[in-house]
Amino acid sequence: MRPTIVRGVLFLSEAASREPQATSLLDVSGRKVLNLKPGANDVRALAPGVYFMRQASSVEHQASSVIKVVVAR
Repeated sequence: MRPTIVRGVLFLSEAASREPQATSLLDVSGRKVLNLKPGANDVRALAPGVYFMRQASSVEHQASSVIKVVVAR
């Protein structure tokens, strides 16, 4: 799986978020730096580097999905 490279705006598909799920952007130490919403998310205020997008499952005992995101200038 390749990382997602983002410049300025991270788009979260509305189809991916039909079920009520919390989607967060985490830094490499696991701290939440941004709550993501469906559609465009401005990431220009973030420092360039590696982040992880975590989408929590609304189903109990189901793992969260994690995607590597690279914020570039």
